[in-house]
Amino acid sequence: MDMKKWILENVKDFNVYVKTEEDLKIKVILPFLKALGYSEEDYRFENKIEVVIGSKKTFVFSDIEVIVDGNVELVIDVKKPTNSIAEKDILQSTSYAKLISTPAALYATTINGIDCVTTNTITGRRISGIPTKAELLKDINHSKKKEYTEIEIREIKSVLLTLLEPKELYKVINTCKDIIEKKGLIRSDQSFKEMTKILLVKMNEERRVKTSEGQNRFNIEYIAASSYTNKISEIEVFENLFSDAKNKYPDIYDTQDERLLIKDIDCLIEVIRQLEAFSFLGTGDDIKGAVYEIFLKSTLRGDFDQYFTPREIVDFIVNFADPELGDTFLDPACGSGGFLIQAFNYVNQKIIDSPDAELERKKKFSVLVEKSIWGNEADYDLHVLAKINMIMHGDGWNNIYQGDTLSSEKLPNEHFDLIMTNPPFTIKYNFPKVLSKYELGIGKDKEELDILFVEKSLQLLKPGGDLYIVLPEGLLNLNKYEYFRKWLLEKAHVLCSISLPEGAFIPFGGSVSKTCIIGLRKKGNPDKEIMKPNYIFLGRAIEVGYENGKKSHKKTDKNDLEFFIKKSKSIFENIQVSENLGECGWIKQDKITPYRIDASFLLNLIDREKLNERFSNLVPLKEICDVENISETIRAGELYNYLEVPDISPETGTISNIRILEGSKITAGSLYKFYPGDILFTRINPRKSRVAIVPPINGFGVVSKEVYRIVIKANNDFINESDKYVLLSLLQSEYVRNQIVRLAAGSSSSRARVHSQDLLDAVYVPLPSKKKQKEISEGNIESVNRYWAVSQGILQKFVNIQKELGTNIDKNDIRSI
Repeated sequence: MDMKKWILENVKDFNVYVKTEEDLKIKVILPFLKALGYSEEDYRFENKIEVVIGSKKTFVFSDIEVIVDGNVELVIDVKKPTNSIAEKDILQSTSYAKLISTPAALYATTINGIDCVTTNTITGRRISGIPTKAELLKDINHSKKKEYTEIEIREIKSVLLTLLEPKELYKVINTCKDIIEKKGLIRSDQSFKEMTKILLVKMNEERRVKTSEGQNRFNIEYIAASSYTNKISEIEVFENLFSDAKNKYPDIYDTQDERLLIKDIDCLIEVIRQLEAFSFLGTGDDIKGAVYEIFLKSTLRGDFDQYFTPREIVDFIVNFADPELGDTFLDPACGSGGFLIQAFNYVNQKIIDSPDAELERKKKFSVLVEKSIWGNEADYDLHVLAKINMIMHGDGWNNIYQGDTLSSEKLPNEHFDLIMTNPPFTIKYNFPKVLSKYELGIGKDKEELDILFVEKSLQLLKPGGDLYIVLPEGLLNLNKYEYFRKWLLEKAHVLCSISLPEGAFIPFGGSVSKTCIIGLRKKGNPDKEIMKPNYIFLGRAIEVGYENGKKSHKKTDKNDLEFFIKKSKSIFENIQVSENLGECGWIKQDKITPYRIDASFLLNLIDREKLNERFSNLVPLKEICDVENISETIRAGELYNYLEVPDISPETGTISNIRILEGSKITAGSLYKFYPGDILFTRINPRKSRVAIVPPINGFGVVSKEVYRIVIKANNDFINESDKYVLLSLLQSEYVRNQIVRLAAGSSSSRARVHSQDLLDAVYVPLPSKKKQKEISEGNIESVNRYWAVSQGILQKFVNIQKELGTNIDKNDIRSI
């Protein structure tokens, strides 16, 4: 029975009334189970298992268990409807099902009310949905259940401990770093390499258990016993284990002679003691994150601006790209392997879910790990971590290379079906011999590395292959990069343009760049048109699943990227808005030009069609007004009416004071001039809506060059000069402000600006009747003048009182009331 269809037919207002896990369990899952033939007598709730490994202990609870003939056969783990189902959620419920009874439960289900994944604990096969009671009874009867050995049970417990105690894992990895550096006397720049060697040994030992090759020897009991039996030191025992791991995974290091640098026995034993309770195979996200955070984050950037790509962004790109079985995919700046791991998981799940026989699925998996996954990384240590991460997640590390991607000969041109990458940002590449190999580098002394990565990626793709790349958003909207956009649109069709929020990369290396994701499809020869996408998906994300702009990564339930994935499944008209006010829509391929290809600008084009339907008299600003800026050189000995951007109210645009200062106290050498009654528009951070009418001052004033002076065009057909102050209200109105905010361009998190040409050409205003214009204009100027008179009176009275009380103060010391 299809659960979504059942919910639509039986659960009224799901989005309104089903918010929590308990809501989902009581209002949806239990009634749904009843419809599947289960009864109340079949259930057990909130059953607790204690998981103990050595000195480590945790508890895990089931939400719902279904019992048949005294044995638990189905375990259901309930997630909040707003939380997407992650691979580790499925692993957690499956591990619990294996431990809950002997023999193990046959099925483990992970469900959030929208998605549902049920895993067969014996075969690993997954289905979408929950089996009916009749299907469950049939499957129990036909299944060949197994009892797990003590070695296997310990590994399952290790998996649960790792998944349930990420903070403990973080603490342990931090402790290991401290032990390696202080007790092992390994330099901080070398300790990461030693940690990767230890991780490789641990993963090889876990693999041995999984493939029934023997016990897990990564424990202090085995190390001590082997040392005693073979009359060798504990260090030598571990070096033998390291040799076994290198033999199993050749080419992880540049040379097989790579040896352990740790020579302190107590140091090694303590690190093993700390790590042995945890499981690294299949649970790699938390380990990768902890290793990155502790060993690499503070020292990673170096010569190349290297940033860890947030899992939420990786997941979006992989899901949107939808890699297929048989695709060869590459990350040419793979870092620690995030894109490759998720693409591997994504395709591997398709293999698991396929109806093929087991032998055929094994063949397809072999192709996936041996031929499909490719990566390249400039940093040697990171490329080692990428290989180890691939092993953590199931293999596929043999085509990951180290070196300069732009000059590499290991990556064949026109070989790849899909490239997903987040290359280094905002740095210049200045190697003439390599630049001469690129259309965008030939004849230049230098070019930006991210631009060259786009060209390199398109070289590597087959015609018709897809590229998804994270870039500074300025490449898509700043005038100085129009040459790049023109070249790009000659080489590729656009698949998607996604604007990411300010500060999205601050928790992952400190980058303040305003970033975006662009999807491209490489064009073929002119005489053979490659599948041209007729529509481009656009998204402007406000929330991405974690707090933006914070130094540390803190997850939240708000994620517009998940909303975008759902909405991208079908083409729709107009703009769809998420609960977080993120926006998405579709635009025809033929409507884009090199002028700008960022999501915000293109969403404005869609919005304009909607505005045209709502307002019959929609007019571009260029038909009504101009931007006229007059530069004024600031001289030290002269007095100026000096207005700063923060002096303009971000809510109403009102100005309560304009200070009179000597030029020597003004830091800028040149500012823009304004006069009483002028309309001023602040171009920086337009969300603040700092649009103002200059109050009645004596003479002219000066203001930051972030502020435009708006002048009504003489003899325009839309607004009379005498009614020009209606522009204040129009520019502050919601429909117009939304257009302006979307037009803000730049690659810095707090310095996005609206350029004058964009403001005039691309912002459309709905015009009230002439009578209404006059009414609004007169009301605005009257309010400004009255507010100015009152605020000046308040300030003067305040200053007079303070002077009487002995305060040394002047009205020109105060910026606003």
